[in-house]
Amino acid sequence: GMTARGKATEDWVPLPVHAWHLENFVRREFAPEIEAGVLDPDGPELVTIPSMSFRTMLPESEEPRPFVKVPVAIRMTSAQRTLQGRWIRMGPRLSTRISDILSKEDDLRDEVEIFTEELGAILRHPDTGDEHRGRFLSVVYRNVDALARCDGLLPVTVAALLTASPLDDRPLICELIARNGTESEATVAAFFRGYARTVVRPALTMYLLYGIAFEAHQQNSIILFDSHGQPRKLLIRDFGDGRSFAPLSKERGYVKGVLSTTFDDDIRPVRSYLIYACFFCHLHEIALCLTDQYSVLGDSLWRVLREETEKVFEALRPRMLSNEFWTEERQAFLEQPWPAHSVMRTLMERNRDSRAEHQMPNPLADELRSAQSPRYAP
Repeated sequence: GMTARGKATEDWVPLPVHAWHLENFVRREFAPEIEAGVLDPDGPELVTIPSMSFRTMLPESEEPRPFVKVPVAIRMTSAQRTLQGRWIRMGPRLSTRISDILSKEDDLRDEVEIFTEELGAILRHPDTGDEHRGRFLSVVYRNVDALARCDGLLPVTVAALLTASPLDDRPLICELIARNGTESEATVAAFFRGYARTVVRPALTMYLLYGIAFEAHQQNSIILFDSHGQPRKLLIRDFGDGRSFAPLSKERGYVKGVLSTTFDDDIRPVRSYLIYACFFCHLHEIALCLTDQYSVLGDSLWRVLREETEKVFEALRPRMLSNEFWTEERQAFLEQPWPAHSVMRTLMERNRDSRAEHQMPNPLADELRSAQSPRYAP
């Protein structure tokens, strides 16, 4: 340990580093800092257990401890998995705002919970304040209180629902549906309706009223199921790269933060974020899975998703910014082409435009559904 090497622990600030990242990147790229004695790579070890994310770990302990999210210098999907300064700041700020909103919105509080990001840290140059290299030496701590439940609800990450069960190789979501005693088309449709409602209501409410878009894709979304396998509540994580629209926040009394992911004049980047992550990569994929597994005819599950989305728009209309805004947003979600992240283009252009998008047919649109069943995948 450090004491055995003659170092006083009170003189050092602990910064968790992923074991792979330490051996394959930090020791080489931060050799000058190690040589100068300002970075000690041989500090105490923290035993953790894996989560759905390669770089988010849960300390192994009897008492709940925060999730630890750290950078790893590996390109996964469309980006190298760093933790930039704006993410370190955005996560706790947005967590605080959402928590405050939930404290005032009783109905919304009954529909969604969050893993709050309480604290972050990043290496900063002591003289220049530069944090560019610090994106490889940074950390975010995520509260895990939402997992310590006494209400009988079981949290399941959405990505796990589409994973083959060890019992019969069918997606795990089929086991939950089977708990109803039947797997008829009507049962599947009823399950999906409850599932869609559980996700759409809180996600759209937060966006349409407060301008906050959840990145509610399969890895960031956890569904709380009851003992009968029915979806009851949404649990969301990861706010470091969240997007928000300042005019809607101001309308509700919240002052804009100076962050690159807060937009002033154009809500489209915020809307795109929600549609792509929540509707396309999450709900659309669940509908595809159930349609294939149960040979559900036609586009019935997409009709269910459209109906549940329409219900949210109708319920929120009296509280929305204006009738014009209500109409524009309803058209964007239900009729107009959906925006999708251009992952291949982003990779080929070496992240020159990390927000590059293309348009794709909207599976909820009446015109599209009357022409063909929306059976396509991202």
